[in-house]
Amino acid sequence: MTIEDLRAQLGWSKKKLCEEADIDMSTLQRAINGEPVYRATAGKLATAFNRELAKRGEPANIRYNDFAGVRFAD
Repeated sequence: MTIEDLRAQLGWSKKKLCEEADIDMSTLQRAINGEPVYRATAGKLATAFNRELAKRGEPANIRYNDFAGVRFAD
């Protein structure tokens, strides 16, 4: 599943995702576009998604390397 798929599933804007993951918009856009990002950044995204899924009572087991299309810089 892509970052965009999960973001849409949760009904979050890109701004909301950036706030929840504590990353900036340019970093999010790079990850979405398949440009390299740090594993820690992907981890922040996974944590933000998992936190929200858990609040909703849904399975929350997304890992940083589960995002389709994300490449790592490290």
